[in-house]
Amino acid sequence: MDNLPVHHASVIREAIEAVGAKVVFLPPYSPDLSPIELCGSKLKQLLRSAKARTREALDQALTQIVNECISNDDALGWFAHRGLFI
Repeated sequence: MDNLPVHHASVIREAIEAVGAKVVFLPPYSPDLSPIELCGSKLKQLLRSAKARTREALDQALTQIVNECISNDDALGWFAHRGLFI
């Protein structure tokens, strides 16, 4: 779980443990465990190579990258890297 203060409340811990689950908190920030970091890395690389210099060009490049360059396999791989399987 993340470290949102409400998640540390005893009522939350008790509810989780009542169903036999174990409470494990993430480090305060863990980019290695975040699929969005892997996506962001690829996105930034592709945006740099697009060399968009205007807002319109940036919007077009971003739309093209998201629609054409980031595949379902990429997304599944980022989540698998994190240990989550969809």
